[in-house]
Amino acid sequence: MRARLSLALGALLLGLGCPSQPAFDPLSPARGPGGLVGEGPPITSGDFSGGADLLPLPRTVATPPDGSAPPNCDAACEQWCDGQALSNPLNQGLCRSLWGVGLASAPVDPVAACRRLYVDMAGRLPTPDEVRDNCESAGANWGRLVQALMADPAFLKVNRRLAADRFRYSTEVVSVERIYDLDRLVTKLYEGRVPYDLFAAVAASHPVITRRYATASDTAAAVFERFLGRPPFDNERADFARLYALWVDGYFDHPELGVRLPDAHIGFPCVDLETGEIDEQRRGQCASVLWGYNELILLPDFRALPDDRGALTTWSGLLTADEWSQLTLPGRLLAREISFWERAVEDVVVQYLGYDLGAKLPEVRDRLVRWLLQHDGDIRSVHYAVATSAAYLQSAEGAPSASYRWTYGPLQQMDAEVWIDSLAAATGTSLGGCDHRISNPELLLEAGSIAAYRLVEGSGWAFDTEGALDTGYAELARTLGGCPENVVGGRYRIVSILTTATQLGNIARLCNPSLEPGLEGAAAAERLLPAGVSPDKVVSADLAEQVGEFQYLSFFGRRPNEVERAELRGAGDQCALTLCSAEELARPLCFALLSSAERIFY
Repeated sequence: MRARLSLALGALLLGLGCPSQPAFDPLSPARGPGGLVGEGPPITSGDFSGGADLLPLPRTVATPPDGSAPPNCDAACEQWCDGQALSNPLNQGLCRSLWGVGLASAPVDPVAACRRLYVDMAGRLPTPDEVRDNCESAGANWGRLVQALMADPAFLKVNRRLAADRFRYSTEVVSVERIYDLDRLVTKLYEGRVPYDLFAAVAASHPVITRRYATASDTAAAVFERFLGRPPFDNERADFARLYALWVDGYFDHPELGVRLPDAHIGFPCVDLETGEIDEQRRGQCASVLWGYNELILLPDFRALPDDRGALTTWSGLLTADEWSQLTLPGRLLAREISFWERAVEDVVVQYLGYDLGAKLPEVRDRLVRWLLQHDGDIRSVHYAVATSAAYLQSAEGAPSASYRWTYGPLQQMDAEVWIDSLAAATGTSLGGCDHRISNPELLLEAGSIAAYRLVEGSGWAFDTEGALDTGYAELARTLGGCPENVVGGRYRIVSILTTATQLGNIARLCNPSLEPGLEGAAAAERLLPAGVSPDKVVSADLAEQVGEFQYLSFFGRRPNEVERAELRGAGDQCALTLCSAEELARPLCFALLSSAERIFY
């Protein structure tokens, strides 16, 4: 009887409109549980310590480690490390496997470290002014620079894009409103307004996850992988899946966008639909018992309607704040596990170092976990600690001959978007863009609604002069592994014949080394030359060095070394014999620099 009454009231509700749902805004379409948390001020001041450690010299030991076995820190080593004035938790954890056992870290390379910081935290290479002001000055303050980069909106953009990769945003699989909502939650996390355990509690039962996977068992396995860093054991998988038993894949016909969106619904597998009450015979199917008895059942009411198969479900867009709070149960259970916090810091370590230092040196991981908990779960504290650590800031030179991975700095490949955006910034050209929240804008635009057009227009996607969607950026990025659609595969990094040819073709268009007149998309000559240098000026050795220094700073974030300066002056002497112009030197030099490995690896 109650089920039939629910259908009637549900139809009435949809006919009148649900007053609790705000009007749809295509410029701010987020709808979901991410809007229910993190509305207050940051949980910490964001003024973290540990960014100015004076690194010790290696302790004198009788037999330093030779690489044949892991370093062994004895009692004397531990006492020595405890006596060092190290405030950075990663440095503290590193000491017992580095300086304390007689190993030396590679020296900090200010220019390489600066370039690394800007790529990892701002998603681009530093400008010449930033190199001069923040990196070349005596006694560069890495803590202050990291704080400044974390306060920049670009830091949020970088980490939102990384979250899109981790949660595999796809508008073909999940409602665009839900993707925008999880993106809003990620933004709050990196603004310091949501502690990591609360973020995970909401994210672990967010429609972006629950709608993505076909079964409750698959959802449970995905949540374990994401937040614990391992697949569940068979008993864990079966038990945890019961907390996802009420989630149902469905659709929502969006009235403003004019398109049917895939979205998550709530079903009632443990409810007697005749009485509307919990079915005592089946309630165990919606309860986990491995972490105590934890039951997750929602009851149907007037919001419940039959889906395409006749089963009674409630659209997740109609859930109340109290119901969303109940649905966070799986994530709250996982946050009790120490491996949950270990995975949180491991994600940050791998993001910056490119390898899992915590797995090699568990003390590093333990120190970072304690650090994160001391800062009330503010994940920014771990970003700060890793980015100001000796493991990150040190030079990567000499790496192939080093026995221990943590004795030299990281060397990683740029993401496609970083590579493209840095090219555009350096050459002053516009290459368009894509948006990590909308993997397939064509699906929205095909609806033909004004709201859908405004949604895409307000995103990171661009339109050409004729009003058509500009997919040039996405096509280039996807060839290089970026702007993933996330339907089946995701982001990748690779060096191959195809990617190299694609990169060279794009660089040739930007630099125009053959000086083809009127080449579409070529950078203006003035962007390749120092201020005040005319493209027609005749080249000399001094001018060639000046042009080269400008391009090295603009393209590499560093000045040319002595060998490179000699090569530039030699090219200037040769160029002077034919009275070549500054533009005739600058364009081939642009191609040579931008096509080098230094523009791909950092």
